[in-house]
Amino acid sequence: MLVACFSFLAGCASRAVDPVAPALSDVISQTEVGVTKPLEAEVLAFPEGTLLALLTAEVAGYRGDYQYALDEYLIEAEKTLDPGVAARVTRLAAYMKADDKLYQAASLWVQADPESLEAHQFLADQLVKRALYVDAFETMKAIDRLGGEAQFDYFAYRVGRMTTEDQQALLAGLNDMLAVNPREPQILFSKAALLEALGEAQAALDIADILLRLKPTELNFIILKANLLSDMSQKPAAQVFLSQQLVINPDQPRLRLLLARLLFEAQAFADARAQYQTLHEIRPEDGEILFALAMLSIEQDDLPQARLHLGRLVRTDQRVNQAQYYLGLVAEKTGDVALALREFAKVDGGYEYLSAQGRIVELMSVNQSLEDARAYLAKKKQVHNGLRPQFDLIEGQLLSRVNAEAALFEHLDQAIEAQQGDIPLLYFRAMSGQKYERLDILERDLKQVLTLDPDNADAMNALGYTLADQTDRYDEAYALIEKALALKPEEPAFIDSMGWVLYRLNRFEEAIDYLEQAFERFPNDEVAAHLGEVLWQSGKTRRAKRVWKEALSETPNSTFLQSVLKRFLGS
Repeated sequence: MLVACFSFLAGCASRAVDPVAPALSDVISQTEVGVTKPLEAEVLAFPEGTLLALLTAEVAGYRGDYQYALDEYLIEAEKTLDPGVAARVTRLAAYMKADDKLYQAASLWVQADPESLEAHQFLADQLVKRALYVDAFETMKAIDRLGGEAQFDYFAYRVGRMTTEDQQALLAGLNDMLAVNPREPQILFSKAALLEALGEAQAALDIADILLRLKPTELNFIILKANLLSDMSQKPAAQVFLSQQLVINPDQPRLRLLLARLLFEAQAFADARAQYQTLHEIRPEDGEILFALAMLSIEQDDLPQARLHLGRLVRTDQRVNQAQYYLGLVAEKTGDVALALREFAKVDGGYEYLSAQGRIVELMSVNQSLEDARAYLAKKKQVHNGLRPQFDLIEGQLLSRVNAEAALFEHLDQAIEAQQGDIPLLYFRAMSGQKYERLDILERDLKQVLTLDPDNADAMNALGYTLADQTDRYDEAYALIEKALALKPEEPAFIDSMGWVLYRLNRFEEAIDYLEQAFERFPNDEVAAHLGEVLWQSGKTRRAKRVWKEALSETPNSTFLQSVLKRFLGS
């Protein structure tokens, strides 16, 4: 080991010291963690020029010029691979939060002294920050071998950022470690997270049960199992499990929050509200809880309570634009148009901004005039020219809602001419063509969308479905829908379209299979009308009637159902 003593520098540099900057020796000592220093060290000579460089760096550090000291130390650490120099520059880089230099220095330290626990700890942290997870895992194994605390659960929290290759490599490494120690909780925890990410949810759930037997009250293990059950479409089981855990651990807000979210997603609004209310009593100013309570209050038509929660969000400067938007909706629901307009006008950014503008022009068109609403949009386009396409779309939607067909197409033609290649405007004009039975417009614009965006599955499906439904170009329709479905195989609307074109091609049994899949995923009135029609035409009239009857009980005013019932049942 090369050893240098710089203690004499304090005397000769004392008058030049920055009174604010800590001494370099103090800086270095602040970053030392559990360092075991040798009682004796072999003293070797530095290479030519190194001693002077180190002395210069030390003086610079003593005077507070840490950057110069860091750069010089790093050069000499790389040149000499001396463990002492590498350790010194690593701790200095850590103090300065100079991560790039810290990574370089820690790598040199590990190379210079493979048995240094502290060096491996610094390096592991830097490898994790750089998403070099496989290298980090190997470094943590060295930490574990050297008797340190290797945090193998790091990987459980970073699974979503990993490549599939890294996930598989880490899983193999964890399995090797579990072959030696099969009941190590941190390793099991990370293995479960990796298995879930790799699509092996049941295997991950089995490990979660093992973890809970090892540590029944460990919060992260409880959350792991609840999330796995939820992801495996066992949400009721997840709710029961969390409810049971809350009986045992009633003072765990994270568990209660997870249960509240699951209940909200399941539309068990009363139960969800009760859980959020309990959380609100614990955390009265928590923005997420306040917002959830506001949404639940609106859902249950408790508008005064919703207004109270939303007002508190605004006062505490949390989710302000969201809160203002929903305050506008609450005012609109109560019939206070003037208040609604004021609240919507306060939304000045974020995701809700354009939605608020849409509500403003809708209210103006109903309570003032269509001309006033369009004049308002014209002013907005001048002020926010970068949002012009979005405002043009809002104006188009407004004209469509009031069935101003001529004005709608005139507006869209001008907007698309001004905004060449704007796909949302083209798509909206295509759908307007469908609404007003202008198949030429629909086909022209959807083909233009596909020219601009060849993998636009929504445009493929819309064109394919329209060709299947309104023309006899079934083979062309089938090709479009098949390609759209290949891009989005789980999309219910696309599955319904495939069923419908197969029906047009007289492939009834295949059509029924697709339509039943679509209806299971999205049981709406249009899919029910399609499924019933194909069942009827296949001779399965009793099943067809049952499908129609059940759908009609949910949506009695459905034009799709009324049309198909009139054609087949005369009623």
